[in-house]
Amino acid sequence: MFKKVGQPTIFLRILPLPILFLLALSAIIFLRPFPAAADSAANSVFFRDLQGHWAGSHITRLASLDAIKGYPDYTFKPGQQISRLETLVLLMRSTGFEVEAKQLTRAGSSSGHPAAGAGGASSATSRVPWGQEYLDLAVDKGFLQFDGANCYDFNAPATRLEAALLLAHMLYLQPPLPASGKKVDGFIIDRAFTDEAQVPPSDRTCLRALAAAGIMSGYPDGSFRPQNYLTRAEAAVIISGLVDQDWIKISEGKRYLGLISGINSARGVRELELITPGQVQKFKVDQDVYCCEDGGELSLEQAVGRRAEIILGKSKQVLWVNLSQPRETSLDTETIRGSVKLVALGKENLLVLSDLNCQDRLLPVSWEAVLYKKDALQSFASLKPGVFLDVQISGGHVKKATMLEVKSISSQIERFDGRRLYLKGKASANKPGWFNYYDRARVVDREGFSRGEVQVGDRVQITYLDPYPGEIDDEIPLEIRVQ
Repeated sequence: MFKKVGQPTIFLRILPLPILFLLALSAIIFLRPFPAAADSAANSVFFRDLQGHWAGSHITRLASLDAIKGYPDYTFKPGQQISRLETLVLLMRSTGFEVEAKQLTRAGSSSGHPAAGAGGASSATSRVPWGQEYLDLAVDKGFLQFDGANCYDFNAPATRLEAALLLAHMLYLQPPLPASGKKVDGFIIDRAFTDEAQVPPSDRTCLRALAAAGIMSGYPDGSFRPQNYLTRAEAAVIISGLVDQDWIKISEGKRYLGLISGINSARGVRELELITPGQVQKFKVDQDVYCCEDGGELSLEQAVGRRAEIILGKSKQVLWVNLSQPRETSLDTETIRGSVKLVALGKENLLVLSDLNCQDRLLPVSWEAVLYKKDALQSFASLKPGVFLDVQISGGHVKKATMLEVKSISSQIERFDGRRLYLKGKASANKPGWFNYYDRARVVDREGFSRGEVQVGDRVQITYLDPYPGEIDDEIPLEIRVQ
């Protein structure tokens, strides 16, 4: 049995997280290596026993990342239990300890005897037929302890509680047991599971920490079911959750999020067009592409107009597509007109817009947002300061933006007549002599800062829309800049 690892303490004040790489994922398998003849089946993204399975999208996602494998008969056996040793190795590799474990092995090989770290792990660790370096390292780091060197039943199925305790320590959501065995005080998370009474009080904050981090949130009825045995499906969901929470970093150019705007075919090769705030990208589609939603398989053509996560295979072609909810068509939208001040694109996307009241609006950009210029899709990265936009907001995020075609004219204000502003000089079809509703435009100084009303005699530059070029009395003023 596992032995408790001290009093759990939650480091809520610690911001830096371990940097984890896909290299750690590439070696993860739930079973020992398959025969060479079965490699094709074992490496498949499609598993015939996952149709409609609640964890199907998580499992196929990891398979597309070469993170897990199935069986030679194209099954995954999601309900099959996973052993303690498999669980330990799986979690150690996926949380970034593979390199350190290998170094421990090399240190032991060079010295001619089993390696031990500062904590003297090897003397207190059971001998196992494979994965010894991970077991030694886990004990050395205080992730787990044993009552004796021969008490580790590595073939026994792992419980959800055992997996949770390991994971909480490996992610440093609580500190491992100090070498002295002294307990460490810390902060407590208030959330509780309905069946926490089955868990020793010293271990409950581990469960709460994992739930707060969105890694192991329990069941819909509020229970955690700590003594249930961990299944292959549950293990896959845990690792997939680590990807979602950025505990595992996917290599650049492997995974994309966006809106699928089209599927095109040319000369027998399909191409997927994906819109992200940063750019519009086109990817060739692998002939074995797997498209799913809620664990069920769909045709790729059903993905058009949908938000999706896509993963590229080794050939840099789309291998896996997972659809999220349909694109929102809610009428509850707000339109803001203004000019660009700043565009920041990255993990979080932000557009800073100066509206027609000279107020700066900080607008989060949805990852499926689209930008149009003359009905053609554009990248948000192409936006420059000063460009005028109409921005549609829904759910607090930019969903659509349209670049406005503006014109400008410089002149002197001659007079006002009600809500009409007249300029000096002769008007023509290409040179407006007046503007209706000029008071709807923002008024700024040379530097672009808001200022009071304009006066007769002011020299101004007026930026405006001209919906019907060649006609008069249709211009819409957006900005009056006093020179």
